[in-house]
Amino acid sequence: MKTLSLITPVESRQLDKETLRIYEICDGCRRCFNLCPSFNTLLDRIDRYEGDVAKLTPADHHRVVDECYYCKLCFNHCPYTPPHQYELDFPRLMILWKQRLARERGVRWRDRLLIRTDWIGKVGSLTAAVTNRLLGNGTVRRLMETLAGVHRERHVLQFSGETFPRWFNRRRPPASQGAPARKVALFSSCLVNYQATDIGKAAVQVLEKNNVEVVVPEQRCCGMPQFDIGDTQAIQRAAGANVGALHRWVAQGYDVVVPVASCSLMLKREYPELNGDEKTKAVAERTFDICEYLMMLKKDGRLAMDFTNNPGRVAYHMPCHLRDQNIGFKSKELLEAAGAQVDVIEQCSGHDGSWSAKVEFFPLSMKIAAKAVRTIEQNPADLVASDCPLAGLQLDQAGASTHVGGKATLHPIQIIRDAYGLPARVTSESDR
Repeated sequence: MKTLSLITPVESRQLDKETLRIYEICDGCRRCFNLCPSFNTLLDRIDRYEGDVAKLTPADHHRVVDECYYCKLCFNHCPYTPPHQYELDFPRLMILWKQRLARERGVRWRDRLLIRTDWIGKVGSLTAAVTNRLLGNGTVRRLMETLAGVHRERHVLQFSGETFPRWFNRRRPPASQGAPARKVALFSSCLVNYQATDIGKAAVQVLEKNNVEVVVPEQRCCGMPQFDIGDTQAIQRAAGANVGALHRWVAQGYDVVVPVASCSLMLKREYPELNGDEKTKAVAERTFDICEYLMMLKKDGRLAMDFTNNPGRVAYHMPCHLRDQNIGFKSKELLEAAGAQVDVIEQCSGHDGSWSAKVEFFPLSMKIAAKAVRTIEQNPADLVASDCPLAGLQLDQAGASTHVGGKATLHPIQIIRDAYGLPARVTSESDR
């Protein structure tokens, strides 16, 4: 059966029919049992109705959809994805349902606000000192929970007073090492631009250490948060803007490198499905995760191997959106190249952007994260790492940092920067 399009409107009766078809297959397979809350709910409800998926109620369908946070793990687990004759794409089904429920139930103002990451980032950075203090105030957080439905205990990344693009434009470039080995257009992501800015700085430092020229083009949020409400048209607009900005660099021989897994997944896989034009395909073909890219340099004999600090034992959490890219364990391999002993953790952190911030899902998100933390407890480490800043935040809140002497979870690129002995705080021209 042909997979339903995310762009062409799907008639409700057709979606209902496709949903029952897929649920029947999932019931017979059950390979995704206990993979995520959606499958737990789905299979539990099917069992209650003695295997008759037609008896699922609207409330049952809605809960399955609401508990899906688009980790996409089920797609890689599923033996029936295209080109199999069943053409089963569960994440796509969930997005179609999110579109439908947005039309039927409407979208809460909270949900629309939480996905405006660029706007939140700009306001948060402009008012960083005040905003960070307010977000740490218990009274303010209780008020946010009451008025907006944002859980009072949800830890958040602090805003940076100096955004990453501002730092990049004001910094002092390194001394020329001759012709660059490669050229990179860095898609830093809204998280790195406004909050986890040190990840962007570390990426630039490590790339330039390896004689890679770096530019930071104009960009906007990749659009991944829009999947929460099924707004694929907004994602198409984001894709158009970002591809337009990146393609001019790709056409000049630059590769696109991304330090955040969700964003690299969007550029590589989601954009071409939504906007199938040649420019989008060209950008997708030249997009790489930061550690994937550095391991390409190593394969070509171009990676600097003069590491001065051994990272020790690292508990490395591989984010769901990096696992979905099917590129192997590049971050693990890079850390090992720096001398680290790496234990891989493949359990989901359960954060997913705004999903875990919502009062109705926060307790469930922490329950999911506890599985990963238990694995960290079983393999004591000197450092915890994750390619996703939000996954790192989630792991720290769930207790991972308490098992490594209170050290916060780092991005692998930060550990590599430290292994090279590069300065952890890189100042801009105005600071010198």
